[in-house]
Amino acid sequence: MPILYGLYVEAQLCKVSSFRLSDSSDWTFQVQKRSRNGTVAPIELQQGVGRLEWGDIHGADRLACGRGEREATMRIARPRKAGGKGKGKLSKLGKPLGEMPLAEYTGKGPFPCLVAVFECEGCEPLEWTTGGIACAQDENGQEVVHAILHSMIWQDPWDGEACIRITSHEFRRL
Repeated sequence: MPILYGLYVEAQLCKVSSFRLSDSSDWTFQVQKRSRNGTVAPIELQQGVGRLEWGDIHGADRLACGRGEREATMRIARPRKAGGKGKGKLSKLGKPLGEMPLAEYTGKGPFPCLVAVFECEGCEPLEWTTGGIACAQDENGQEVVHAILHSMIWQDPWDGEACIRITSHEFRRL
């Protein structure tokens, strides 16, 4: 059963009113195995999904253990379609998400702000290391560009003053 983790960020915005992270971009995270030994490894999400095989169990133990002990899966959580089984995992988060749309950072409201939710099986996210494409809007609400966050920073190449700097981020279990 997947466990939901929220990515909360604080950012410094210069000549940018808001940004929204894209679920179609490539992300890189450090994750920890959800077991006693706490093995740490990088996982890459491509098109919103990433898988990794833990290499710490061998032989008969590997055959006997559950999938969560052998591999990890991390994906961007999406609302379930109407008419499907149950209400979906994200519908349970209604109040914590508040009025602000998911994945949009405006620099207003309580800090840090929830910008993305991930479903994790067999792992727990520790660190957001690189990646993510942000759709930035200027102070007039016009879309500026699709900003690629390298080292948690984006600076507009045409207007050297417009920038996004992720100053801190953390994961919380939801």
